[in-house]
Amino acid sequence: MDAASKDAGPTAVPSSDIDASAPVGSLVEETAAAFEGMGMPLARRWAETLVGAVLGVPHAELGAHAGRTLGPEGRRRFAEISRQASPDEPLAYVIGQAPFLDWDFEISRDTLIPKVDTELFVGAVLEELARRPLPEEPHVLELGTGSGCLAISLAKTLPDARVVATDISPGALAVAARNVARHGVEDRLALGQGDLFEPVADLAEGRPFDLTISNPPYIPTKNIPGMGRHVAEHEPLLALDGGADGLAPHGRILDAAADYLAPGGRVFLEHEWYHGAAARALAERHPDRYDDVRTLIDANGRDRAVHARRRTGPKAVA
Repeated sequence: MDAASKDAGPTAVPSSDIDASAPVGSLVEETAAAFEGMGMPLARRWAETLVGAVLGVPHAELGAHAGRTLGPEGRRRFAEISRQASPDEPLAYVIGQAPFLDWDFEISRDTLIPKVDTELFVGAVLEELARRPLPEEPHVLELGTGSGCLAISLAKTLPDARVVATDISPGALAVAARNVARHGVEDRLALGQGDLFEPVADLAEGRPFDLTISNPPYIPTKNIPGMGRHVAEHEPLLALDGGADGLAPHGRILDAAADYLAPGGRVFLEHEWYHGAAARALAERHPDRYDDVRTLIDANGRDRAVHARRRTGPKAVA
């Protein structure tokens, strides 16, 4: 979440400077230019998100609709979102959705706004899985699913996988359930409410997992106030606060994950870019349970996640 404060989206929409009756392609360009003029990173990403939401088209498909124009209702909604946005209000929460990889997901104040850092995390994991594939019909577990964007993206990317996703927040799970239905993966993705592994026994169908993945809270408590008002005062603290060192959830997960993994099953946990060695140490304190402990490097060259594999040899402890 080192990019969290910039990923939340622009904090105001200068609608008075934008011709909402322009063709969609021009409207995206004008909105992106306005966001850039406000000094906002990821300007085009959020312009596409806004225009796509108003038009009712996934952001990744806007190019096919470049010549369309917003109807009266679309222009009204564009203006309404503009009025609601403010310097203290993340645009993603005003829209009620955000992009993640190639898809759009409903979000609410019970969920984090999906981050580019987590897209990089998923990209690094998928590269790893391309080198060392999962078994056929893999069983996948996500802990702390939030909006469900990560679990759903894996379900869509790994079409023969069965996925279990848990979250402690009932509000977040309600959003995740709507996203599961929105993306048509109800038959392969089960949701459970509880702290980390608590709901897993009722959902695992007696099968161990081939992959456990999580983007757990990883911001050190003392760093949260410095993340910017539209993150620190709006995104759920429960999903941000990783404890004093930002690794409290990682330790808890690695203490227990081997109990749920198949022999040779793998765990991937996202962390802050400067936590590579510390995150590895949390897995290395269980040498009888894990091997192949290492750091995954993302496409920007940063330490992004810890990887560990459940032992299969004589040192393995069930």
